[in-house]
Amino acid sequence: MSANLLRRLTTQPASRYLGDRREELTRLLEEENYLQRFAGLFDGERLVCADALELAEPQLAALSPRPEEGWMAFSYDFARDLMFPRDSFRPRAERYGAGAVFFLALLQVLLDTEAALLPADPLRRMALLGEEELEESLYRDSYRIFLRSYRREFVYEMMRLGMEVTPYRTLEHIAGVHHVALTVARAMKRSGVPVDLALVSAAAAGHDFGKFGCQRGERVPYLHYFYTDRWFSRRHISDLGYVAANHSVWDLELDYLSAESLALIYADFRVKQDRGPDGREITRISTLQEAFDVILAKLDNVTEEKRQRYTFVYAKLRDFEDYMIRQGVDVTLSGGDGGPRKPKDAALMDQSEAVEELKMLSVAHNIQLMHRLTGQRSFAGLLEQARGETDWRRLRAYLGVFESYSVYLSAPQKVQTLAFLYEMLMHREGDIRRQSAALMGEILARFQAGYVKEKPADYVPDGRAVTDLDQWRLYLEKIIYPDHKLMAQHRRWITFTLKLVVNSLLEKCEPDRRGAFLAPFLRYYRRPERLGDETAFQLLETATALPMEVCSERQRYDLMNFAETLSRREDLTVRAAAVELLRYLTDHISARDVIQHALLAVPCGDSPTLARCREEALARLAGTPGPVELPEEAVSEIFLDNLKTATPWIIKEMNIRLLTGFSQAGGDGLLHVATHFANLVKVSDRVTVRHRAGTALLEIAPRLTVDQRNEVAVELTRGLEIGQQEFSKYIPGYLGRLCLWLPPAQLEEILGELSEYLASSNSQVVAGALDTVGVMYETYDTYRVRFPEEDEVYRGRRERLLGMLLKGLASFRGQVRQEAMFVLGRSVFGSQLLGRHEKRRAFLLTLKKLLELIGDEPGDELTFYYRCAMLGKIYQFVTREELLHGGFRFEQRGRVAFFPGTFDPFTLSHKGIVQAIRDMGYEVMLAIDEFSWSKKTQPHRMRRRIAAISVADEFHVHIFPEDFPVNIANPRDLARLRETFPGREVSIVVGSDVVANASSYRKAPEENSIHSFDHVIFRRSGVAEADYSLISGKVVELKLPPHLEDISSTRIRDAVDQGRDISNLIDPVAQDLIYRQGLYLREPLDKPLLSAGDIQFCYQAPEEDWGGLLPEDLPARLAEMGDQLCVLRRGETGAVQGALSFCLAEPDRLYARLGSTRLAGFVRERTGGRALVISGMWCARTRDPMEICQALITEVLTCALRQGHGCALFCPAQDFVPGYVRELLALQGFVPAPAPWQGREVLAVDMSRPIVLTRNMETVLKAPFTGSAAVLTALNAAHRRLQTALTGLYPGCLVLSISASVIHHRLLHMITAANGVSAQPTQPRVLGECMCVPFGKILRGVAVPNTVTKTLHTDKVYRSDLTGFTIEAYPDYAPLEDQVRAIHAFDRPVILVDDLLHDGNRIRRIAPLLERTGTPIRQVLVGYLTGMGRDLMEELGYPVDSVYYLPNIRLWFVESTLYPFIGGDSIRREQAMAGGLHAAVNRVLPYAAPGLPWDCAPGSDYRLSRCCLENAREILLALEAEYRGLYARSLTLSRLGEAVILPLCPDKGGCMSYDVSRAASNYVDNDLELLGRLRGMVKTAMGDDR
Repeated sequence: MSANLLRRLTTQPASRYLGDRREELTRLLEEENYLQRFAGLFDGERLVCADALELAEPQLAALSPRPEEGWMAFSYDFARDLMFPRDSFRPRAERYGAGAVFFLALLQVLLDTEAALLPADPLRRMALLGEEELEESLYRDSYRIFLRSYRREFVYEMMRLGMEVTPYRTLEHIAGVHHVALTVARAMKRSGVPVDLALVSAAAAGHDFGKFGCQRGERVPYLHYFYTDRWFSRRHISDLGYVAANHSVWDLELDYLSAESLALIYADFRVKQDRGPDGREITRISTLQEAFDVILAKLDNVTEEKRQRYTFVYAKLRDFEDYMIRQGVDVTLSGGDGGPRKPKDAALMDQSEAVEELKMLSVAHNIQLMHRLTGQRSFAGLLEQARGETDWRRLRAYLGVFESYSVYLSAPQKVQTLAFLYEMLMHREGDIRRQSAALMGEILARFQAGYVKEKPADYVPDGRAVTDLDQWRLYLEKIIYPDHKLMAQHRRWITFTLKLVVNSLLEKCEPDRRGAFLAPFLRYYRRPERLGDETAFQLLETATALPMEVCSERQRYDLMNFAETLSRREDLTVRAAAVELLRYLTDHISARDVIQHALLAVPCGDSPTLARCREEALARLAGTPGPVELPEEAVSEIFLDNLKTATPWIIKEMNIRLLTGFSQAGGDGLLHVATHFANLVKVSDRVTVRHRAGTALLEIAPRLTVDQRNEVAVELTRGLEIGQQEFSKYIPGYLGRLCLWLPPAQLEEILGELSEYLASSNSQVVAGALDTVGVMYETYDTYRVRFPEEDEVYRGRRERLLGMLLKGLASFRGQVRQEAMFVLGRSVFGSQLLGRHEKRRAFLLTLKKLLELIGDEPGDELTFYYRCAMLGKIYQFVTREELLHGGFRFEQRGRVAFFPGTFDPFTLSHKGIVQAIRDMGYEVMLAIDEFSWSKKTQPHRMRRRIAAISVADEFHVHIFPEDFPVNIANPRDLARLRETFPGREVSIVVGSDVVANASSYRKAPEENSIHSFDHVIFRRSGVAEADYSLISGKVVELKLPPHLEDISSTRIRDAVDQGRDISNLIDPVAQDLIYRQGLYLREPLDKPLLSAGDIQFCYQAPEEDWGGLLPEDLPARLAEMGDQLCVLRRGETGAVQGALSFCLAEPDRLYARLGSTRLAGFVRERTGGRALVISGMWCARTRDPMEICQALITEVLTCALRQGHGCALFCPAQDFVPGYVRELLALQGFVPAPAPWQGREVLAVDMSRPIVLTRNMETVLKAPFTGSAAVLTALNAAHRRLQTALTGLYPGCLVLSISASVIHHRLLHMITAANGVSAQPTQPRVLGECMCVPFGKILRGVAVPNTVTKTLHTDKVYRSDLTGFTIEAYPDYAPLEDQVRAIHAFDRPVILVDDLLHDGNRIRRIAPLLERTGTPIRQVLVGYLTGMGRDLMEELGYPVDSVYYLPNIRLWFVESTLYPFIGGDSIRREQAMAGGLHAAVNRVLPYAAPGLPWDCAPGSDYRLSRCCLENAREILLALEAEYRGLYARSLTLSRLGEAVILPLCPDKGGCMSYDVSRAASNYVDNDLELLGRLRGMVKTAMGDDR
């Protein structure tokens, strides 16, 4: 304690006041054990500062005279002055400061001791963060400054004194707020919510520091925010102070708040103080509702408006609390925190639940958004992303983020943003320039909005601070006079935005600030004679848009004089602009004669348009406004003039006004004028002209005939089809409104065309169609007035428009989804034109659909920003409805139609059934099931996506959750289905053929069986009438129209193979997805049955029948040596294909068999004496004897390994050894032994830890390529090259090549035997009791005869940096938990099957899932099992068997995973690849380090990698050549799925993409070139190896 006190007394501020007395105090503390006298204060109770003072009084008297108010009160004021220095206090501080600082330092040490001895009291002491938590914070440096200031200025000690010398208990409130805020923040962080604990802690601890800065007479509740902000800013930690100072409940009125701000405001809201009978404050932590009632009672001057505002902010806090509860936060603060709750699937929610879920989703997105934007580094990164964006639609989203977030920006961030927006004024897209200019004006208007609360009466702004007027003057100069170094075009673009910036600024700023902003701007109008023509023109044009009500009379006359002076310029555009300004001023200046004189003086001889406009202005001035007469030749001249690029845009605008007035006055040629306007909207080179033409077109639309309107509308609609944004992006705003002047029949035609555009493969076309539909929906109320219709028809068309927007939201293309979100947010829920009742109707119709479609595709970061914007608009709408209009009245359909099916794919026939059932009053649930196990289906999520796209525009139709499998043959599943919809009737939707043939209907009825449900049955033509007698529920029968009945999966697959249009069979957008992803290409409808192979391995004595392959005298000699034969037979006749003679020599017979002490010693040194001795191999005549011999040697080697033999020798029984035998042995790793045998060379290999290579290439390719001779030749050659490369890793080590085909053959017999069924298909099929569940890369896409075969689609997914992996569902398949639930729903024991069981990563992942569902495991069967794998099975308690048992292995490889584009392991990437490809990693260079052990031969990484890439290239070239020969087209990446079952693309990083129109072999060639560049890295290790 003494050391701590001494340290405090020797540092600032104590050292300043103590001066020379520090040495005396040091002696006192060290020699007299001064602090011992305070020991009696620690009696188990909280320390009383007055008691400490009593003991310290003598020492204080020695340091300073006693203050008049006493040491307690003075020390309290002294510490306040340290926080908020005051000149008036300085003399007293100098006189009494030494005593006060000593007392405060003493208190700090004593109170630290108290904290260590007594249990924590959240209302007395703040548990600030330690270094461990601080290290994770972005604000750690600022927080350390906060901590130093907090200790150095004795803040806590001051608050403890305040509890004794004042009637206030501010410490209890601050500590309570800190406790609540940090407790909920820690719980949120544990649940994965992005929250910075240091920011929360500092802001909560310091949020009321300002109360100690308020002076006597100041209103503390209103001014303490200001002083809190000042305390933080003066310590240069404004990043913490911004949150601390803005903790008022009114801050919740901002649309966006960070989690840190929400946590602070929430905590401050809950920690309340009342006064007891004695007048002293009592602090308690209330519930949210209790706190609301308390605060409402305390509010000053509570009007209904204020009560409403307060209710609104309370609702936001309540939503935040609900969000925290969803995240597992215990808001009672009792320590019962848990994990995040999984939300209910949207399809199963009722509407009230869906509203709450949508609100929670909005809160979550708000928190995520603020997390991404908070902090200087994050914000700077966002600006750079926006700078680098080239797509104007994507850039628009970034600008939208800045617009929404601008209120929350700090001053430096606003300066950065203004600089960025100024750059955007040079963007080539006019809309971006306009949006940027408007945003610049808005930010300038609200530049000082960072702190908007009350300020003290004597507040003096910091003269060094950047102000709004400073920035306004800076950018005003830069806009009016851009840098001369810029290109001329860029300078013009910048100056053209002046009007937009000025208008936005004056519109958004506070009314009392308009004059201050206007004054610097109007100074540029003082010397018109000094201005260049371009500058003069821009100032004139800007003045025509100024709101005259903000200008004084003098300023208006100045503008008139400005226009008059410039109206005599030679430049036509300047004169035209001057006339326009004079025309504008006619209604705002009383001296009309001056304006008349100025107009008459304007030279107009060179421009008939200017002359006519002057004539129009003079008529208006004379009080006789009206259109100018235009002769026919003048109209033609105007048409021609407007199409010339040389015509100034202001003249074009004048022409448009003249034509509009002419048309409205009844002039001829209305259609020509309207068509001219439409052309200008499409092709004008100036944005302002396009908008003016569009507005004019709408003005004359009522005067057009129906046919004329239709012709113009069709013309504009075709403009959308161009798909080039520079032509089409301005059309929707005017086309949408024009269409609402069309009668119903013509309007339906336009809607039909727009529906086709929504299915376009061009995202720009789709975006234009969505924008048009959004405008139509927003302004559709006018249609009922123009064309009265039946209410049902009117509502139906409005729903159709809304469905079209949802169609865009369901798109698989990110750009389309983003546009749909933008339109839904802007034109529906955020619309200022759409009525509240229509918004309510739209919301209730789309509520569940929005939740389903938003959650389906998370998308990239930009999609996130679009989604935030849309959800923000929805949240504002919902909150207003709930608070101002009593919420929503929900109407739920009473009947549910459960429609299960494979839907592979979902067709228009399915959609017709859905529509018919929905129109009968059902809510339809589409269940994309997994129970048609014999079908070769597309991945579950792909089928689900196609179905979702197809029914996105169908209301009351939902996709049933994937985590709720319902097997209609399982009564338990059906009982759960009923329970899920309490109080509602559930009907099953099936085809009549299902009722007639499905086993579930042939079973005897029981409780909750399928027979007890109501049914909706659709009859298929040509199918005999089914017997419904066993169905006890009600039956409704439907019949499809003939054109829908002809649709079948077979037709679709055939058409896809031929590349034909299938939009008459499935949804057009789904068709686009199918072709883009390469789905259904060369895919059979059913899984092929795994067939029992025709090969057999027989072990026999040499004298037995061996097919005559051996020389006559050899069998006897082999028998004499004790060898036996392994014979390979094939076919029903058992014809011998090959034989291998060998002996499994035990240690006691080793010398007897070898006859050589050197060889025997060689073996014993390595294996203890057990060896496999091979004496010969023979093969029947064949083109490739190595294939047969490879199968034989693998069989014998694995047999020896199973029995524990660790070495193999080749001791030839004959003098002549065929070359292919020697080559084959070399491929297994055999090398010369140290001694001969009977004069012949002996080869040996170490089998103790073999390298295992699974040969599976034949199983990863599709037919007919697996039967192609050229492809098979390439595969065989590649495999042998790979074997050679692997033998180089550890020379002399066994490389064991195991054929996947042989594994399949043997596993088939093992599976069927375990299931008690035949290995041959039977008719009729009789299924065994068990089901086969392959859970690795084996048996994918095939079925085992007479056995339910359902693959558990797992995948090894690496992190992007390859530092680790997880076992997850294969891309596009349901999560593993849901797949296991589906397997459990079959209600059968399971036989798990995989190719390899070694470390058991996959089975470790799925075992708990199977156990959790109670799925019984009958047996585990694998291709090869290691000793480690067997141990694991014993640990898990699963019975296991294998084709091969390998006690110990060194390395293992699966051949296909080494070859790019053919196999690999997945890698985690947020964005999917084009063409249905998936990002993968092959553990070879140059994609990744192979990860070989350190003791491999030098250069192995490079040689193995080069071998794999060369093999992949040769295989791909063979496939591409075969494909060209079969289909007369190139095998590109987009069609690689036609040849490879699961094509994968090597991952090159998140920002790299592939051109799917190129062949995979091209990319492998490039990668080989890259690999060559790495050769130097291993050159030294490789020596001269080439």
